[in-house]
Amino acid sequence: MTQKKPVLVFDVNETLLDMTPLKKAINLLLNQEQGFRIWFGMLLHYSTVSNEIEQYHDFTTIAATTLQMAATSLDVNVSEAQIKETLAIITSLQTYPDVAKGLHLLKENGFRLITLTNSPDGALQKQLENSNLTHYFEQALSIDTVRKYKPAKETYHWAAKKLAVAPEEMMLIAAHGWDIAGASHAGLATGFIAREGQSLYNLARNPDYVAKDILEMAHLLVAHYQ
Repeated sequence: MTQKKPVLVFDVNETLLDMTPLKKAINLLLNQEQGFRIWFGMLLHYSTVSNEIEQYHDFTTIAATTLQMAATSLDVNVSEAQIKETLAIITSLQTYPDVAKGLHLLKENGFRLITLTNSPDGALQKQLENSNLTHYFEQALSIDTVRKYKPAKETYHWAAKKLAVAPEEMMLIAAHGWDIAGASHAGLATGFIAREGQSLYNLARNPDYVAKDILEMAHLLVAHYQ
């Protein structure tokens, strides 16, 4: 008997889109080889702080604020204009070479494809349009609507309601250990994309699938659910 295919919910940044141009720009702005890692860690940290103190600001606003904080902590002077110009790169990011082939294979084999990202809806739409990904996805969901950042359980459950399925009928595919941990805690199946520099949070439940890229993940899922 063929198993029912899960609804596949994709993270966007670093899972589908290559953030190398943004990483290089932020490292240059902060004059620090690990500048991007420092900033991105702060961005994720303060988005979860936003959840806890129930004071929502969109991801772009938190990104700008934490980039200024990172600069301050590194004793680097940056202007608001420099921050805005640097962060604008995120809307023009392109896909990894495996992405289009992988998404095409999944769609061709009857999987429902959705995005779920912390990015604001406007930025998400630009990202999908500029990277030619819009047509692959049935819906492009941003946490902007629910105003609660991943990895909060409520966010994944909100997405399930939007898609009219149970959390257990969804699978999150992401290149971030924190996202995998959050989705698993919310009852979703998970697929980890082991992009360069990414690792799992080994104190959380292991993902159901691990692949080096989207195309390999697509082959695994098509084989399992055929």
